[in-house]
Amino acid sequence: MRVACPECSAAYELPPALAARLGEGRPLRCARCGHTWAPSPAEPGAAPTAEPSPPPPDLDPSPPDGPAWPTLLASIPQPAPPAPAPAAAPPGRGAALLARLPKLPADRAGAALAAAWAASVLLLAGGALAAWHWRVAIVEAWPPAARAFLALGLAG
Repeated sequence: MRVACPECSAAYELPPALAARLGEGRPLRCARCGHTWAPSPAEPGAAPTAEPSPPPPDLDPSPPDGPAWPTLLASIPQPAPPAPAPAAAPPGRGAALLARLPKLPADRAGAALAAAWAASVLLLAGGALAAWHWRVAIVEAWPPAARAFLALGLAG
């Protein structure tokens, strides 16, 4: 439904759900001039302002005039078949060198992960110990840190 402001003639398109509620005495306010008015509900005989639907697509199964499908398909050029992949290179010096290299133990990855965790824990513990040791100097340099030390029970 389309409504227009009686003051400035600004026109607005209302969704059907809101247009149905106009008869409940709900006032409208113009976004352009701010005027408030009570619009009249749409007349029951008035035609809706919806756009006409497009015509349905042509669903006629008869083929169009022109060359037949097999002729069209035959006229499309076919791509050339892919070239065969080259055979694997015979084992040479590289394969012999790789065979002579010592194999790494399988548990090395687990040891590296454990070392990384241990280093992280030690770094955090060292930082906490340094903060406790120099807490007075930290509070003197940055007074808001006193609240953090009080919350942790490290006031002193």
